[in-house]
Amino acid sequence: MQKLLLPAFWVIALIGVFTLSSSFSDKSLQFFGIAGEREQTINFQYPVEVVQSFVVEGKEVEQGQVILEVKRHELVSGLSGLNQEIRKYQLQKQETENNINSQLANLKAKKQAVIADMDYDIHALQLRLKINNDMLHSISGSDEKKPVARSTELNDLKRKRHFTVQAIQAEIDGLTQQLNAVSKPIDEQINELLTRKEELQRQSVGLKVKAQFDGRIGSINFKAGELVSPFQAIMSVHSRIPRYIKGYINENIVNDVKVGQTVWVNSIALNKDDAPLEGMVESLGNRIVEYPERLKKNPLVPAWGREVIVRLNNLDNALLFGEKVLVFLENPTQGNKGLVINEAQASAEDFFAKQSSIKAIKAKDTITSMDKIEASGIVWNPIAKHYLLLSDEKVKGQDNLFIMNEKGIITAGLTIQEGQHYKIDDVESISMEGDDFYILSSLSHSKKGKLKAKRKKLLRFKYQQQQITEKQEIDLYAVLAAIKEVPTTDIKLVSFLNQALDGQSMDIESHFVKNNDLYLGFKSPYAGSQNTLIIRLHDVKAMFEGKIPQADIWQSIALLDPETGEPMRLSDMQRVDDQLFLLSVSRSSVKKSVLWSYQLKHKTINYIKQFPELKAEGISYRQKKSEFMIVFDEGKKTESKFLTFSYSLSHQS
Repeated sequence: MQKLLLPAFWVIALIGVFTLSSSFSDKSLQFFGIAGEREQTINFQYPVEVVQSFVVEGKEVEQGQVILEVKRHELVSGLSGLNQEIRKYQLQKQETENNINSQLANLKAKKQAVIADMDYDIHALQLRLKINNDMLHSISGSDEKKPVARSTELNDLKRKRHFTVQAIQAEIDGLTQQLNAVSKPIDEQINELLTRKEELQRQSVGLKVKAQFDGRIGSINFKAGELVSPFQAIMSVHSRIPRYIKGYINENIVNDVKVGQTVWVNSIALNKDDAPLEGMVESLGNRIVEYPERLKKNPLVPAWGREVIVRLNNLDNALLFGEKVLVFLENPTQGNKGLVINEAQASAEDFFAKQSSIKAIKAKDTITSMDKIEASGIVWNPIAKHYLLLSDEKVKGQDNLFIMNEKGIITAGLTIQEGQHYKIDDVESISMEGDDFYILSSLSHSKKGKLKAKRKKLLRFKYQQQQITEKQEIDLYAVLAAIKEVPTTDIKLVSFLNQALDGQSMDIESHFVKNNDLYLGFKSPYAGSQNTLIIRLHDVKAMFEGKIPQADIWQSIALLDPETGEPMRLSDMQRVDDQLFLLSVSRSSVKKSVLWSYQLKHKTINYIKQFPELKAEGISYRQKKSEFMIVFDEGKKTESKFLTFSYSLSHQS
């Protein structure tokens, strides 16, 4: 019996080791995290004085709402000093010009007097010569050599006049050159001072701070009248609800977590019967960090793990900032009652499409392969009572333009190209005014850094009975390059076009034509650090006749993500009366689109609807039905989608 005890102990020990090993190598299906959001901290890189705070802590604010006003004392003195310097140079220039102009006036008067006197002498000599010649001809045998001598005298007088006038003109030319030489450096000094003044005035305007997104005021650290040092936080703003979860996976636990993976989040304080919040893993840390104190089982025992950032899909959750949550890798309510999104049953996109009436664009019979179409623009034709749909990439054997009915079914393809004429590629937007249709390519360089002629074009044509006629095309890229060389073009527009053209960053995905003016919405570059620019080119008709149009900056709008405050990129726009409806897409790897309404009269922007996991590319409006259609580009291997919805303009009036 005693002989069996030792083997028994060995068996028990081995079982314990395997059990312990298994416990360390088991995969964890959950981990803890803390609900939070990226916070916007308002500070300045220079000392300021708080003039007025328009909000209180905890107050909800809308995007674009003014929340703080400050002033810089050095701006006032700086502007005053610049005005004095500009005035000094202007007076110096005026005094110099007056002095030289006075000398020029005297020389010009002297020149006129000399010309008058010498012309009189020449005329008198010519008269005497004529009388003498007449007398000589009347007397026979008279000496005819005398008039020759007199003619020599006349020629000498004329030469004297010529050289005298030439000498005075040389003095005039010298003074004129001196005037230009003196004025040029003074003008350069004045222009430099005016540029600095404009920058100070811009900074002065920028001292009214607006909310970058819909949210709630956090802390307010300074009151009106108080001085604030550079980079010191004056106020903080965060979104109304937590949008992100920062979780931690223990370093001793194996976790099959991947970027883009669907996860479920539950608050440890909420009712256990509450449905979990769905989210997506946005990023994984590449290092091991120490746990926050709140997530440690024992504050005295160090704990280390890998950070995980989870983005919540639900925009209406009851989580609090800083709340402790539990993140599940599998749906904890699987098998329970209620609606559950399961990747084995349906993708998240299909689920969203079903709930939001977003449907796939289909083709009648075998007109085209729908997975090849990348919807990029759309316009309603009220005469033909159907849509014209753009695909930014050509479908084999056809062009980029298709006829689509109200139900999102493509019934025919249209051909634009004629041999080597009217070739256009990377088409991004389509519009209509009167009986003219316009198609615009992006004017952007390819991924290889090349810009082919077919990516530079703006086309105009007429469309009747499913036939395209009266086609015209212009090189819009060349037109924009020429506009910045026009002396009367606004300096801000010139600077922006230089940035877009020289930096090869230009990308235009939206336009419309109204009252014979062309409006271009730039996807890239931004004006400044975050504003989307819309410019206006006057007289489209003259532009198609080869003339360079006058241009100006029409609107500068900040399209900021309602949740994160990150600047988004303009993908299309539709003007309806005094409202501008804008589509923007995220510039990050996270696919998301937002529909906005911009009040042209008041220059205010309103958030209408968000489309997670979708890339909205085109918008059209049917006036009689007060109905919008939006098309979504899902890439080459997935069918494009569309959404129709009614929207009363009185919502924004």
